[in-house]
Amino acid sequence: MTPQRELIFRSFFEMGKHVSVDELYDKVRKQDHSVGYSTVWRNLKLICKVGLAEEVNIGDGVTRYDRVTKVPHGHLFCLRCKRVIEFSVQQMVGILAHISQDKNFTPETFKIEVQGYCDKCQKEMNEINTYKETAKM
Repeated sequence: MTPQRELIFRSFFEMGKHVSVDELYDKVRKQDHSVGYSTVWRNLKLICKVGLAEEVNIGDGVTRYDRVTKVPHGHLFCLRCKRVIEFSVQQMVGILAHISQDKNFTPETFKIEVQGYCDKCQKEMNEINTYKETAKM
């Protein structure tokens, strides 16, 4: 393990969840200016390959990387601010297993991603709409 790889791995796991290559690159570069973007990208791919993380693609064109955890979870993705919120899917696991069994299907993994608007963005959008309605009067 090279010092650069160790820095990238450590930084990824310190940052938490749903990290983009750009975000990780920015964090790593603050500590070591010699680390290149492609080095960060290749190491994120390696972290996935060894099963410590997985890609999360929610439809906004940005690939994020999430640590693999033992507790299944889904993602709520705000279309406005791009925030990713995790939620537990433990109750759904039994239902998904039953559906799979009924369809003679053997699942390996699953991802649940819901797109919409977080509470903060809903409030801001409501305020904007209220202001527009008031301005029309």
